[in-house]
Amino acid sequence: MDFLPSFARNLSVYLNYTHLSSSADGIRNEDGEERTDLDLPNTAPNMFNASLAYADKKFNARLSGNYSGAYVDEIGGRAFEDRYYDKQFFLDFNAGYKFNKNLSIYVSLNNITNQALRYYQGEKSRTMQSESYGQRLTFGLKYDLFKRN
Repeated sequence: MDFLPSFARNLSVYLNYTHLSSSADGIRNEDGEERTDLDLPNTAPNMFNASLAYADKKFNARLSGNYSGAYVDEIGGRAFEDRYYDKQFFLDFNAGYKFNKNLSIYVSLNNITNQALRYYQGEKSRTMQSESYGQRLTFGLKYDLFKRN
């Protein structure tokens, strides 16, 4: 956004939305009946990514959000037996500061929303698996021995 004045020209915005419509044909259950109610497995119908960042010669920071809608992960014999990967929203933040061309510090905070991994069977109310990993904070000091110009 270098057309903006002073401070604001170091900002950047990223937005991406994808809508996917799919279907899976020719899949039959154990009774030989064709399943006609299926989306293509492992295809999320809605995905959204966004980030807001600031970067100058010494300092950088970014806040990023990523959303994925629920989707069928495994097909069962009937709709009741289908396994779904639940919707997810992740929010991450990272920043860094360069003291000189060799020395810098950084910090990264991932999964701020504490998003769990979750599978359900047929309907959202039937949880099959749920795992929580919590937030993760990483920080450090970095020194480059050999810096290219």
